Amino acid sequence: MRSSGPAASRPVFSVTALILPALIMVQVYLAGLALFHDGVLWEIHAAAGVALALPILALLLMSWRSGALRAQRWPIALLAALYVLQFAFIMADGGWAKALHPANAAAITAVAVLIARSAWPAKE
Repeated sequence: MRSSGPAASRPVFSVTALILPALIMVQVYLAGLALFHDGVLWEIHAAAGVALALPILALLLMSWRSGALRAQRWPIALLAALYVLQFAFIMADGGWAKALHPANAAAITAVAVLIARSAWPAKE
């Protein structure tokens, strides 16, 4: 019988960490579609951005509940902080702050990829 405790969270963590960069790429693609194809798609881009909170929150909770995932805590906390900044940038007054939104998306992507990479260590 499988445990649902911290030991069982490692595979779920790894899969979630792997899926997150793919979801972020879908989000970036939606932004491109909205910009270059149909402006109505901005609403879908926004909704998908809000939905990214679920895997990020799941990673955060798993890393703080499991001692085995202790090394992931601060990178995921950074990811969560960058995610919150996305909303601050887009809701800010002034184009200079809004212009940080896509740059921050690049930072989010980089951190998510690093987390995914560390969740799947190379086999020797």
